Amino acid sequence: MRPPRRPPSPTPPAEGHRAPADHRDKPRIIGVDAARGLALLGMFAVHVFTPLDSDASPSVAWMVAGGRSAATFVVLTGVGLAFTTGGRHPVPGRTVKAATAVRAPLIGLVGLLLGYVSNAADLDVGVILPCYALLFLLALPLLGLRPRTLACAALGIAVVAPIIVHAAAGRLLAPRFDGDPTLTHVFTDLIAVAVDLLVVGDYPAAAWPTCICAGLAIGRLDLGSARVAVQLFGGRLALAAGAWFASSLWLFRLGGPRQLWQAGYPGTHWHEAHDAVLWDTPDRPTWWSLISRAPHSTTPFDMLHTLGAATALLGALLLLTRAARSRALPLHETGPPESGRAVRMTGYSGNPNITPSEYQWKMINPQI
Repeated sequence: MRPPRRPPSPTPPAEGHRAPADHRDKPRIIGVDAARGLALLGMFAVHVFTPLDSDASPSVAWMVAGGRSAATFVVLTGVGLAFTTGGRHPVPGRTVKAATAVRAPLIGLVGLLLGYVSNAADLDVGVILPCYALLFLLALPLLGLRPRTLACAALGIAVVAPIIVHAAAGRLLAPRFDGDPTLTHVFTDLIAVAVDLLVVGDYPAAAWPTCICAGLAIGRLDLGSARVAVQLFGGRLALAAGAWFASSLWLFRLGGPRQLWQAGYPGTHWHEAHDAVLWDTPDRPTWWSLISRAPHSTTPFDMLHTLGAATALLGALLLLTRAARSRALPLHETGPPESGRAVRMTGYSGNPNITPSEYQWKMINPQI
């Protein structure tokens, strides 16, 4: 009688070959999830509250979250892309790029459908998802780059792209439709939709790859390291503060507020428009707007400030959740990255449904 054969031992993977990661058992980084939640709450706030209160002073929601929440949203998109394409060890390939490319039209479709909701209720919330979809496509050639290369690209785009966008916006005709683009506009005026999404919209996709590059660079780092978290917080906080104060210095030393007032608020008293020129972007193109720090002004100072603020927020939350974990608080979870994307997409998609319309705002505050 022969003894039973032992089952063959598993063949070890060849050197240089890495088995595909199982995201179901991979621990989630709670600091990233917390930053996603705050970014979503910030976008809710800037859609619910107007930039200026009835006394023409900037609203608290816009002073805290204006521009910064959207930048955080897109930076974390880059972080998520890095996670799903290999994390610290990128796995560029046709399969990975195809999976990323498939998501882009689906996200864009959701954004265009939300445009119907926004326009029907006269909300004009500036739905970010169509731009979000374009950024997914623009990110495809970046998936295999190193963190340092991505960081340099983020800074370069933040400085150069707003100048190109501003120059192009002054030469291109504004879209003939009002409000957010919809699926109907894609079929009836595709060029206008492209101009709106790439150049003249609230989120010009020609400039916002800076946030995707930064997010990809961050996602390739060891986010479980305290040293990395400190560098993200301290270094990017210095970037945000430096961009803010540099813009302020240029604005007030060169008389920028009055130039922006004359370009964007003709016929309005200076005392009424003083805060508006600092917290809102003039509709009429003027080169003075390139030194503005207003939310969504898409200037070099605005992009650098919001990029630094978004990254510093992530670094702070990584440090806080690390400290909470060291005190044995139940913050460690596991789960596929798709779960975080699903919650974020569902939450954002419900945003226009709770945003007050212009009529409702006038009912709340007749002075608006």
